[in-house]
Amino acid sequence: MRTNFKPAGKNSGAYLGEGVYFFDNQLSHAKTWAKNQAGKRQRGTVIAVIESEIKYGNLMNLTDPEALETVKTFKNAYERKTNIPVTLATIVDIVADKTNAEVVKACRYPGNTQLMPQGFTADVEIILAVRAIGNILSKRLVWSGMIGYT
Repeated sequence: MRTNFKPAGKNSGAYLGEGVYFFDNQLSHAKTWAKNQAGKRQRGTVIAVIESEIKYGNLMNLTDPEALETVKTFKNAYERKTNIPVTLATIVDIVADKTNAEVVKACRYPGNTQLMPQGFTADVEIILAVRAIGNILSKRLVWSGMIGYT
């Protein structure tokens, strides 16, 4: 297992901007992402899922409706002022830089989300973008496989 994390950089197009990405206690989502998105898409490419202990520290918590609404409002105001459309990732980077956020937490509903009665679903993805690498306190391999063999 590699000892260094490679964070998504600014303007990389990643969902929540800069950082190392984790699913919060969602092994099945992490496996699916590794199989479908990670690294080279060639048969035999080794893929893995690691479990890490993460210290939130200064958290930008976009699972909080008020915090998410504040970011949306800032995005709209920024676009009106600059007359340039921007991605959520760009706005998250700006706000996280200004607030010294170490970790960004958000939830995402992939397409075709199936809801059970009372609105419950396992399809929601709780995603962490760890901007301060020192907040990743540990790592442990929990699953590995190869493209084309898993």
